[in-house]
Amino acid sequence: MADALAPMMPPGVPPIALFRTFAKNLPMTKAMHAWGSYELGRALSLSLRDREILIDRTCVRCGCEYEWGVHVSFFADRAGLSSDQVTSLTHGSPDDSCWSSARDRLLVRAADALHDDSSISESLWELLAVEFDETELLDILLLCGWYHAISFAANAAGVPLEPHAPTFDSVKALDGAGSARDTLRRANLDPAEVLRLLRTTLAEDLSDAGDLTSSAVVPADANLEVTFTSRQSGVACGLPVVALLCEDAVGPSARFTSLVADGDGIAPGQHLATLSAPAPSVLAVERTALNLLTHLSGIATATRAWVDAVEGTGVTVRDTRKTTPLLRSLEKYAVRCGGGTNHRQGLFDEILVKDNHIAAAGGIANALDRVAAAHPGAAVPVQIEVDTLDQLDEALAHGADQIMLDNFAVSDMRVAVERARGCSRDVRIEASGGFRLGDAREVALTGVDSISVGSITHSAPAIDIGLDASMSAGRQ
Repeated sequence: MADALAPMMPPGVPPIALFRTFAKNLPMTKAMHAWGSYELGRALSLSLRDREILIDRTCVRCGCEYEWGVHVSFFADRAGLSSDQVTSLTHGSPDDSCWSSARDRLLVRAADALHDDSSISESLWELLAVEFDETELLDILLLCGWYHAISFAANAAGVPLEPHAPTFDSVKALDGAGSARDTLRRANLDPAEVLRLLRTTLAEDLSDAGDLTSSAVVPADANLEVTFTSRQSGVACGLPVVALLCEDAVGPSARFTSLVADGDGIAPGQHLATLSAPAPSVLAVERTALNLLTHLSGIATATRAWVDAVEGTGVTVRDTRKTTPLLRSLEKYAVRCGGGTNHRQGLFDEILVKDNHIAAAGGIANALDRVAAAHPGAAVPVQIEVDTLDQLDEALAHGADQIMLDNFAVSDMRVAVERARGCSRDVRIEASGGFRLGDAREVALTGVDSISVGSITHSAPAIDIGLDASMSAGRQ
């Protein structure tokens, strides 16, 4: 069974309950996998979004909470379905205002028609034929048919719901937590990526045995109300992340309410959020939630201190790649919440020619020539690091328009800025070199455009935030 099920899931992910159920008939499972690989694979002519609209609506109309929940939890974010659109697919109609695309509306109508009439009317077919080609039309018909079959089998076999999948009723009940995904998207964070991180982090704490202390001490039906309270001044960051954690790990019984927004200043004793949920679940997520909230708030707070220090100079505070492994996107988000600006996300999106690159290339001129040959027309941003004024002159003479001054004395920074401003082109100058907060304003007044500060991510002290709990008056 294990060998038959392994290809049906991502590496290292245990098979879902549906596959474990079907594995009782291995020949059927293998045949199902072949067809399912087509319906969920790249060979399907429909886009991921098209596919998930059809599947979600079909499963809802068939009353298959299991398969609907699996697809919403795994694919809704990747397919770009908003919380309002998931709600509409579950409880609404193709005429709901959240559907601005004619293509999306037609897909919902097609799924409904196939469920209600086992066919497509001539009038609807004409509309579909304008938006979809013949290959796509055939895929629509068979995809809906396939998920009717899956829904009937899952319902009739009594396949139990996946632990972290949503339920039909939870879609509306979790509006507040659902909006956390939209908040993360607006902040240029991928909710699916954040969710993977949260699940991995929580698994580190619970492993296979779970919370031994809570299972021994806390009644399973007890409810707990907690308040996240700041114990010092700072800048809040990470509340939508914690909201998403509660939505995913606790489930529809969780009620998480943010009392401040990320980026807001906070004071000692100030309440940041509340959570009401089953006590064992609250205690299971408590440390993960606080670790992220205190860490990200610490970065936002450290960044704000630097931004305040250079206020009025026109200088921006930039972060670096000196981040905690696997937390970079969240830490850079915290920098933005603190008023700073992100440098490159990684090695993949910008070019920064540093001293070791220069040494390997045989000099500044050679390095810049190689960059120009590899990326003609400045296809990606290019910055070069210089250690001396002589290197600065060489970079300026060779056409560099973004230069990082590494470990320059303040007096040399002023000279460098003066030389850069003397060029006929716009040259952006960034100061770097392990500055302390007390140096910020002096460095900014040299005239540089930005200051890169690694300490705001790699050394920011966590903000002290506590979780004050009280048992609810009754049980759930």
